[in-house]
Amino acid sequence: MELYISIWSNLYFSIIVILMKLLGILDATPFPIGYRISFLTNFWREPLLRWMERDTGLIRPELTVLMCLSFQKDLNARDICEITEQPSNTVSRAVTSLSDKGLISRVPDTVDTRRRVLNITEEGQVVHDRLMARFAEAEKVMLETLSKQEVETLEHLLDKLARDVPRWRQP
Repeated sequence: MELYISIWSNLYFSIIVILMKLLGILDATPFPIGYRISFLTNFWREPLLRWMERDTGLIRPELTVLMCLSFQKDLNARDICEITEQPSNTVSRAVTSLSDKGLISRVPDTVDTRRRVLNITEEGQVVHDRLMARFAEAEKVMLETLSKQEVETLEHLLDKLARDVPRWRQP
């Protein structure tokens, strides 16, 4: 028991030291908003992605494809590349893997037979929904430090920035 407490204490201390170093950058970075967004995203997303890979065997690009197909039917791989800014080889591997796992379907496009129309299967939707529930719960926990009004303001501001991507996006 004492060994367990000692190991936990050392791990906790190491995490605190690393976190403090990262937090120090918050005040020193020349791009405070972008850094904070990345900082929060990493601490929210990365543990979830590691859990997802252990639990389902899916990797990030596969989740990206599932998410796209969950919200939009009849996409092709190029559409997903354009939506997500992911390289075509990454999306192609994810599509092949998800198809092999039975989580998406691929059928020839009736207009351009070189392309495949992609859709999420029932099994893929079940997996997607379970993953999204876990991500939503993690977001809820992350936002508990904010008031309801602060969450609404944050969501409004982030939405405003997201909808303006075409104007400020770097080529």
